[in-house]
Amino acid sequence: MHKPNPTRISLLLFLATLLFPYLGSAEIILGDPPRAPTDVSGLPRGGPHKLSVTGGFSVNTDSREQVRSFFNAVYPSSDGVPMNTTANVATCTPGTNSTAFQEAVLRRINWFRAMAGIPAAVTLNAAESANNQQGAVMMSANNMLSHFPPNNWTCFTGPGANAASNSNLSLGSDGSDAITSYIWDFGGNNYEVGHRRWVLYPQTQVMGTGDVPAAGSYAPANTTWVFDGNFGGPRPATRQPYVAWPPEGFVPYQVVFPQWSLGLSNANFSAATVTMTSNGVSLAVSLQPIANGFGENTLVWYPTGLDPTSQSTVFPFNGTDTVYSITVGNIGVGASHISISYNVTVFDPAVPGADYVPTTITGPSQIPAGTGTPYSCRPPNNTNVTSYQWRTSQRIPGNLVDNAQNGLTNFTLSPPPIYPPITNAPDGSGNCFHLVHPDATSTVPQLLQLNRLLFPASNAVVTFKSELGYASANEVARVQVSTDGGTSWKDLYTLAGTGGQVESSFSQHTLALSNIASQATLLRFNYDFPPAMSFSYFPGGDPIEGWCIENIVITNSEQLVNQTINSTPSTNYTFTPAQAGNFNLEAQGVLFTQFPIAFGPAKLITVVPLLLMNTPVISGGQVRLDFTIAPPTNANFKLLQANQLNSVWTTNAGATLTTNILGSSYRFTTTNGPAMRFYRILQL
Repeated sequence: MHKPNPTRISLLLFLATLLFPYLGSAEIILGDPPRAPTDVSGLPRGGPHKLSVTGGFSVNTDSREQVRSFFNAVYPSSDGVPMNTTANVATCTPGTNSTAFQEAVLRRINWFRAMAGIPAAVTLNAAESANNQQGAVMMSANNMLSHFPPNNWTCFTGPGANAASNSNLSLGSDGSDAITSYIWDFGGNNYEVGHRRWVLYPQTQVMGTGDVPAAGSYAPANTTWVFDGNFGGPRPATRQPYVAWPPEGFVPYQVVFPQWSLGLSNANFSAATVTMTSNGVSLAVSLQPIANGFGENTLVWYPTGLDPTSQSTVFPFNGTDTVYSITVGNIGVGASHISISYNVTVFDPAVPGADYVPTTITGPSQIPAGTGTPYSCRPPNNTNVTSYQWRTSQRIPGNLVDNAQNGLTNFTLSPPPIYPPITNAPDGSGNCFHLVHPDATSTVPQLLQLNRLLFPASNAVVTFKSELGYASANEVARVQVSTDGGTSWKDLYTLAGTGGQVESSFSQHTLALSNIASQATLLRFNYDFPPAMSFSYFPGGDPIEGWCIENIVITNSEQLVNQTINSTPSTNYTFTPAQAGNFNLEAQGVLFTQFPIAFGPAKLITVVPLLLMNTPVISGGQVRLDFTIAPPTNANFKLLQANQLNSVWTTNAGATLTTNILGSSYRFTTTNGPAMRFYRILQL
């Protein structure tokens, strides 16, 4: 059996370090925050709004569900937006980035501002963004940050240097990720959280942004222009008289960072004190030195024991809602001293709370094809819902057996592999799907995703056999599912590498899908390479390197096909199916005209062929009911009868069904009972 060559591995890792130095630690560097400007007379005070929704947000942080929806729907809309840049750091070309990417950056800025309770309608200035683009190229080209770059810097330009002096600067991150890093504000030089304070300065209405992606040995970079002509002007109305991060109310744990801050215009924090409790238990806190000149005067602290200088330090969260009570005392305001108290509840936005209201649908479960049937949904607990989306899909059998004999017929592998994704199993049992990180250009997750959208029953299971061969501690085999269209993924199975051979034979695995029953579900096999890990992997294409998977079987599941989405301004919708079959109907609210929340539980609907019944003919003590059905079908029928429309319907067992009637398709004939005045035909 082939064994990886250690010399080959060491050589490849050495070359990878030379070619991709910044990937080794995934380090993000934030420069010092820019000092307050002395003259803003030439800066813009307002700007045009973009066509896409990038701001105008508001959120009630006292509502767990409203914050949860705001995070789940709006925050990730800024992630993964293609930059489509024409910038080239190697040639000092600033280029331009796609409008959608710039708007994603702006949307992240306004998301944080809305959460902080300040005006969240910042716009971008095109001229400033063009200068920021030159500044980002300079930072990446010189692999360092400076608000005052010297003119002997590679790619130096005057406009780029001007942008640097007016901007937050980041090296190692770009786009919306850079904005989040400014709110995080880690690093020993950022004890005053000045980047955060500029992003959350209430008066600001106009910013600029410039970004370059990672390319070869050049790190990604961002410069965000944070000063405008409103600096020092009248303070606008805010949710609270202060600006805190994390803010009062409910806050997703993903955006709670070690350093906490409270800013109050013109306040004197030199003698201020902080008390902090976690679910009533006192926490020791450490105060950072006071540093004014960055937005509003601000006090910064962190729970003692956390390291605010490191980007690897995250704020602790145990998965359950945790209430932190904060009191900042002895704040000097003029000749007086005040105290400010508030609560912050850190929570997991993936978990609905007590105030969650599912968007359930009301309407019939069996309807005829070709006719419109009205439905309505219960509105979610969110005042920012502006419209609704309705998703219809047809349910068909979804069971699967795939032993890798037919290639990638049922799966999509991304990124497109540079190695054969189907290979001989190491034990000679046949073919297997093979996921591996073959070289330095492929140290990203290898995703083998099922091309079906599953609708599992409560007893649905996924079984497979797999062997994780030689894998580094950075490489992890995962089986994952997503019930929100791929926005988030949940692990059903994980097995981490060890730096050697993990498994020497195939193991059988059975994964229950009962926890996601009756939900539209995506399934994937993920040979993961977490970006925060150090740069090591097992290269090559031998089947004992990486992860081999075979005999994938899915049972007790349907799949969803022919999906369509329609929008309505209200909670009402008319469903007009074109054909008979089993269907799902789901509804979801849309925030701020553009951001869907999440589909509620599916309404299961059986669509039957349309019955077209002629006027009953009563003659000679008999009732004759002629009817047709569209589209034609071989279905069976029975005749129901009642003496009142709202009374109990019973089966007329004595009725005679005749088929192939001229001018009709079917005819029921029955005795005209004096008490039975109403008839209904039921398709079986």
